Amino acid sequence: MTKHEHFFEWTYAENLRARVRIAEVGEDTAEQPMLFIHGYGAMIEHWEYNLPAFASERKVYAMDLLGFGDSDKPDAPYGLELWATQIRAFLDLKRIEKVVLVGHSMGGASSLTFAEKHPDRLSSLVLIDASGIFPKDINPLEQMMYRAVGSPFIGETLFKLFANEFGARQSLIPTYFNLEQVTDDLVAAFVKPLRSPGAIHAYLAPSRYPDRFMLDNFPRPSRYNGKALLIWGEFDQAFPPKQTLPKFQEILPQAELVIIPNTKHCPHHEQADAVNAAIEQFLRRADFRD
Repeated sequence: MTKHEHFFEWTYAENLRARVRIAEVGEDTAEQPMLFIHGYGAMIEHWEYNLPAFASERKVYAMDLLGFGDSDKPDAPYGLELWATQIRAFLDLKRIEKVVLVGHSMGGASSLTFAEKHPDRLSSLVLIDASGIFPKDINPLEQMMYRAVGSPFIGETLFKLFANEFGARQSLIPTYFNLEQVTDDLVAAFVKPLRSPGAIHAYLAPSRYPDRFMLDNFPRPSRYNGKALLIWGEFDQAFPPKQTLPKFQEILPQAELVIIPNTKHCPHHEQADAVNAAIEQFLRRADFRD
């Protein structure tokens, strides 16, 4: 099945425009379309094993968030609010009234932010190892590094040092249970956007403006009370399920939960068949309940 890629021009602030890359596969049917939102540092290609799995029954979309992938990378106010607004702009562009929204990591937190603001635009919400709620017992060394990256000049220096194959591989290794899946092709896909003009703005934003990426003050429960599914990697080290999931279940008490064994932070890519099956079964149950 052919994947079509193109760009749309988004006015993300007054008189400020940027090009956003989108991909679509499948045909319009009676089933609700799906939109996949990638995580920090990722891109459409990180959904390579997921998009085709649903395209035989519905139209499936994915897009590169502003600042990542092949989308433009302006000096913008990067954060969950901006990307939630991007989701809204895309749905309006495509005249999609309701969508099945699937978000991974930072894309999950952005999707949840969109759901809170526009609960009527979702038919279902799927969050995969969503970010936004961080463990309290972060390693002191990690805290020190995080603060260093947010510092003037130090952040720019570190970005230049690690915006390459070595840096991309080191960032991917902790997110995969099976390191054989951290292939040269995967590393290359993550390196390419790092070399784009302006990439530094989006990549340094979480450490420079952490409040824009937090869900700590998010409503509990959310205004979105529709159908929801939480998917988590059993051994996710970035957002350990035992520490993180209870907070998300406070926000989405109606959500179903699926833990994917032998995976870390990227189960949608590492155990794609299991994740796709979990989503498909959830959507069938959701359709049955309608």
